[in-house]
Amino acid sequence: MSLDDPVATYRAWSRRSGELHEQSLECFPGGDTRASAHFAPYPLFIEYAEGCRLHDADGHELLDFMNNFTSLVHGHAFPPIVAAVQEQVALGSAYAAPSRSQLALAQLVKERVPSIDLLRFCSSGSEATLMALRCARAVTGRQRFMKMEGGYHGSYETAEVSLAPLPGRSGDLDAPRSQPIDASIPQSALDDVVVCPFNEPERARRLIARHGDEIAAVIVEPILGSMGMLPATTEFLQSLREATEGCGALLIFDEVISLRLAPGGAQALHGVTPDLTALGKIIGGGLPVGAIGGRHDLMSHFDPREKRPIFHASTFSGNAVTMAAGHAAMEALSPAEHARLDALGERLRAGFTTAFAEAGIHGRATGQGSLANIHFTTEPLHDARDTMKGLLEAGPIPAWLHLTMLRRGIASASRLMYCTSTAMGNPEVDQAIEALAASLHELRPALERKRPGLLVA
Repeated sequence: MSLDDPVATYRAWSRRSGELHEQSLECFPGGDTRASAHFAPYPLFIEYAEGCRLHDADGHELLDFMNNFTSLVHGHAFPPIVAAVQEQVALGSAYAAPSRSQLALAQLVKERVPSIDLLRFCSSGSEATLMALRCARAVTGRQRFMKMEGGYHGSYETAEVSLAPLPGRSGDLDAPRSQPIDASIPQSALDDVVVCPFNEPERARRLIARHGDEIAAVIVEPILGSMGMLPATTEFLQSLREATEGCGALLIFDEVISLRLAPGGAQALHGVTPDLTALGKIIGGGLPVGAIGGRHDLMSHFDPREKRPIFHASTFSGNAVTMAAGHAAMEALSPAEHARLDALGERLRAGFTTAFAEAGIHGRATGQGSLANIHFTTEPLHDARDTMKGLLEAGPIPAWLHLTMLRRGIASASRLMYCTSTAMGNPEVDQAIEALAASLHELRPALERKRPGLLVA
């Protein structure tokens, strides 16, 4: 099979996964049960995983730099988590009642994130951001809220407004248009959202001043995840803090991803304190989880003893198995391990950027701490529009790189997002860097034909 066709080469390399994908098409739309894990021509079927290694249906071993979209900070089958889950499941998996495991994990989260006085567990990051927005509406009596262009806050209508700002459709940066991600988004959701450009402090101040009396909250990811792992600047986050205080809106940090950047999350790194924080991913130890936390006076609106509390009922919120797994995961994530994860992430990003330079291809890695994302550009990446511009200019090349890296034993998100885990060390990171260098060499003829503008002159 010629390497000139990366898709055909991938198919030949992963025949068993291809056969299972054909069977899955009879059960799932597109052959998978979540859009984020899908990619063309089909994803690999994983048989089992341990530490930082995946084993697929064709017998390949891959280093896992996706970690279920950053949620597995210790990799797979981490022994303390396995032991905690086994012990708890023998005692029952979920009670319609509080448990000691809920209390233990809540106490740990409160200790690490000082802005959280009270919290509530839920079943996903999506649910966490949704309940944070409902809290803001209940507290302020206002309907609308502001989100960042390119920000992803879950799988519901308003959370996905302007997730992928397309050129020519998104309006001026001084007043971005609310754009639907698909045909399911109603006009009412678009009307409820004021879109703000990411990393534009002065524009953010002006937009908040213009809409301040009608927005209940401003919600922001301290690192723009789905649009290429672009870190917010401290100046930008501070501008949101000051402007929301001035207009009476709440500031919500979506730290579902960014909690892994420091024991206290990105808010601790930037020294900016939000009113409410949404959590998820790593606090569940690999099981479904979410949490909303914040100031006592805000979170008390969820108190069932209140005259008219915010209604929050969720069958699997705070289930005993997730709580046990989450406590084991977070207890093992010491400051020293945070520092080691960050060093691995920095090594990965630097190595990736060097590999592009040595290959004579425009490209770089962005990110922060243990998080990284590859982009086919050497231009500075400031916001979601920069990311979208780069993706459109690169055409099929990022998808081909993803498939080529899989064949070389490196698994990432198809959007070329990577993260490190405590199951890794320098050898695994160096293996990924070497795989990228070899993959770029393999793909260079395709770039010469399809995207010569990506080659360094």
